[in-house]
Amino acid sequence: MTSPRPESVTCLACREHAHREHLRYAEQVESLARMPGAPVTGAQAAEAARWARDLAKRFSG
Repeated sequence: MTSPRPESVTCLACREHAHREHLRYAEQVESLARMPGAPVTGAQAAEAARWARDLAKRFSG
């Protein structure tokens, strides 16, 4: 079972996967916010994307 804490994940493939997926999530959230009638504001999307990129960075290092 993989830990949700990036610092505890020892499998390199798992870390790389989590890094990529969090970056992809950040891009998707930002794209969603630009759509007409989006359920999130630009500020909310920016905050979520920032969180995801920070987590991705923790998985990469």
